[in-house]
Amino acid sequence: MTDVDGLILAAGRSSRMISGNKLQAVLAGKTLLQHVIDRLSPQVDCVFINGGSGLCADLPYPIIEDQLDDFQGPLTGLYSALINDQLSDASYLMMVPCDGPFIPRNLVSELYQQIIKNDADLACARYQGFAQSTFTLWNKRTVKAVKQAFLVDKNGGFKPLLKTLNSVYLDWPEQKINPFFNINSCEDLAEAEAVICQ
Repeated sequence: MTDVDGLILAAGRSSRMISGNKLQAVLAGKTLLQHVIDRLSPQVDCVFINGGSGLCADLPYPIIEDQLDDFQGPLTGLYSALINDQLSDASYLMMVPCDGPFIPRNLVSELYQQIIKNDADLACARYQGFAQSTFTLWNKRTVKAVKQAFLVDKNGGFKPLLKTLNSVYLDWPEQKINPFFNINSCEDLAEAEAVICQ
């Protein structure tokens, strides 16, 4: 989609994945990261990956490393991206996690309609009544507010920030497969594999 960059959050510790980093976990013959790339890339102008250069070095996408050492939450990735000069001059940044392989193929366009319609700071998907805060479309004008939350308020999460900004929510229709399912453990990976093989 024109005027939207895409950011994949991939800098987490994967502490619940016994088998190693979730980026390299394989689901139906592809890594989780590749599943996310395949679903996100047709929806945005450019794809950027927030993660360590060592893990992502072989990927043909620009890597945005965290501005602070010792992973301090996904807000670190958003802040690091918004201040990074690798981003294009697009007005918006679509953020998704690397462990969400079922991202809807029309998520960006649906959120884009909402953010434009409401001249909002961000548009967030909501599923079964719960805000999916790592599946959000951000207006890049929010960089100062994100910086305040990250550097001054020392808030590693998104929920307080979503409350202070002009946020709009899009209730996603229920589906057989939760499109915002996060794979955080080997058990989650096995569950996703069973769903795909049905």
